[in-house]
Amino acid sequence: MVKQAIIVRKDMNLKRREIISQATKASIKFIIENNEAERGGQLLVNLSSDETAWLTGSFLQDIMFVETKDQLEDIMLKAELLGIEVYPVLSKKNSDVFEASCVALGPDEPEVINKLIHGLKSL
Repeated sequence: MVKQAIIVRKDMNLKRREIISQATKASIKFIIENNEAERGGQLLVNLSSDETAWLTGSFLQDIMFVETKDQLEDIMLKAELLGIEVYPVLSKKNSDVFEASCVALGPDEPEVINKLIHGLKSL
């Protein structure tokens, strides 16, 4: 079994519908970013065994939140050091600046994901 974690920043003050939209984008971003199709309207994705297991299995997922940008960036760095795929979703913080509003971690082994989200609160 594998799972994915979505981490959302609270300090961006996103509305509920924006949180849902951003979390949904984050959840499927590993598919879009790995698309190797040469034409629009097609998907050609080589999935890892964990990604395949997640898509054809339980879709197990935790959605958590952090308070600040620094907390999110810290989790992203720790995930990368552990070899977990990191898929941030960018949103406008103000009229000129895009920042990560949420991030998907994995899919990966639950034990590894849990190390990163231990102590975070569920959204």
